[in-house]
Amino acid sequence: MSLRLIALCLLLSGLFSAPTLALNSKEIYQLNEQRVFQVRVLNRETGKKSSIGSGFIVGDGSQLATNYHVISQVVLEPELFYISFTGKDGQEGELKLLGLDVAHDLALLGADEPIGEAIEMSPLPPRGAPIFAMGNPLDLGLTIAVGTNGGILNQTDDSRILFSGNLNPGMSGGPTFNERGEAIGINVATARNAISFIVPSRFLNDLIEQSMAAAINDETDLKAEVARQVLAYESNYIEQLLEGDWPSLDLRQVKLPGIISPTVRCWDNSAKLSAIARYKRYQIRCANKNHVYLDGDNKFVGNLIYEYFWLESEDLNALQFYNLYENLNKDQIESKLDRDVVSNFNCQNWFIEVSSQELKSNLCRREYVEYEGMSDVLFTAALTGHSNQGFFITLIMTGVDFKATLPLIQRFLEQVEWKP
Repeated sequence: MSLRLIALCLLLSGLFSAPTLALNSKEIYQLNEQRVFQVRVLNRETGKKSSIGSGFIVGDGSQLATNYHVISQVVLEPELFYISFTGKDGQEGELKLLGLDVAHDLALLGADEPIGEAIEMSPLPPRGAPIFAMGNPLDLGLTIAVGTNGGILNQTDDSRILFSGNLNPGMSGGPTFNERGEAIGINVATARNAISFIVPSRFLNDLIEQSMAAAINDETDLKAEVARQVLAYESNYIEQLLEGDWPSLDLRQVKLPGIISPTVRCWDNSAKLSAIARYKRYQIRCANKNHVYLDGDNKFVGNLIYEYFWLESEDLNALQFYNLYENLNKDQIESKLDRDVVSNFNCQNWFIEVSSQELKSNLCRREYVEYEGMSDVLFTAALTGHSNQGFFITLIMTGVDFKATLPLIQRFLEQVEWKP
């Protein structure tokens, strides 16, 4: 038989072969129930659970994947807590930390010996395709949730899949499957009402490869590693912002930077005023969505928030207007972080000229006590010299390298244009 005929036969056999049959939720559950585990953080003194999540077998069969936020207590206090797993069939054991991807909320754990067959990974199926999330909700046992793939969310830096299904506490770190029973992602969070989020499997594949090259060990300073990863991620994010084109938006007499990244959404945030108010106020608030879990009680960093505020009045005298303007111009970050988490703000004030207008600027930073190099930054600039008009900018960034934020602040000011 000629080579051409052989090739034709192979092609025809592929065309007429039976397609891979889609599995239902029952079949996917039965296929994977011995490969998905509850992941526990236990107190060394009491032996009791401090937090729980889910995990599943990957890599060489002795590794479990989960979320970073599931095991973050071990990063904070390794002398007080340790990690273990338990399976549906009673299999259990202790786990060690092999790798972290803090930016994408992933952790790779290792057992002393193989614990089962690794789950195969796969890219994301088409938008609208059925997907299936497994995990241990509320410490009630292993279950499976059925939903659909809503696609990659670009407002989260392409690191989240929208899942129209119900994830509940305890399912974090479990696998999400396609109809062939392959893991297309890792359960991470929920917004309730059948709106949940999945980390794409490609980030887990990257973490497994990185851990093979350089795994975390007992000598690793875990807090320093967390800080290094967060700072690298945030600095890269700021660099991408600076490289992009910034559309503008108008607020009364000022042209301003608009939506500077697909990760940002802008909303009108103007307060509703009574009919007898003697002034007008307009406010726009823009914020990103790709926040990074740090530790503790839902403590996140990676916020980028910028607000524009315009105030005007024809009825107030100069003193009344000044008092109102000063009270509304609050330069603070709304958070309740304790002093053992962050330092007090250190601020500098000076006057600057922006588009032929004088603004009083205020640049503040505070440091994270346990994460060297990480800062929260607050910048404000308020219009001066007008008796019946006020305008100010507020720019907030959290968990960043202070020096990396300065070019971003400068570009914001350079794109402010006062219209005649």
